[in-house]
Amino acid sequence: MGQYAVASVTKLEKREDGTVVKTVLAAPRKRRVSKRYRTIDKAVRRLSRANQVASTEFLSRHERANGKKKNGGLRSVTKNLRKSTGKGFKKLRLL
Repeated sequence: MGQYAVASVTKLEKREDGTVVKTVLAAPRKRRVSKRYRTIDKAVRRLSRANQVASTEFLSRHERANGKKKNGGLRSVTKNLRKSTGKGFKKLRLL
């Protein structure tokens, strides 16, 4: 995204004669991918997002189970994997 944490920054200045000058400091940059590879790029991005959702979900479930019982994360690893994988597939839009 660049230097700013927002999509775009516009600077407005008022001159002595009363006119307003608008300057765009940072505009959103377009993703540059050739037409040939757009579908592949989109699929890779979707897979990455789904993987991130699944791993984050698993980690939170694992930590919660560990907090509840001794060795809780290991006891419920299959259940946590199944549920987090389901969320990942949902994000991938396959289920």
